[in-house]
Amino acid sequence: MANAGPDTNGCQFFITCAKCDFLDNKHVVFGRVLDGLLTVRKIENVPTGQNNKPNIPIVIEQCGEL
Repeated sequence: MANAGPDTNGCQFFITCAKCDFLDNKHVVFGRVLDGLLTVRKIENVPTGQNNKPNIPIVIEQCGEL
């Protein structure tokens, strides 16, 4: 559950491409990428702008298994 203050509950997940010590003891690891790592790397290399938001929309669709 993600929470940034009162009335902000939501859900989110991370696909990380490097060690992220700042997430330790705050989030639970529940999976790993088994197929499509090249796609993850392509997403990782999309240029970002303000607040590290991608400059182009990133959409995951028809992904098969989760």
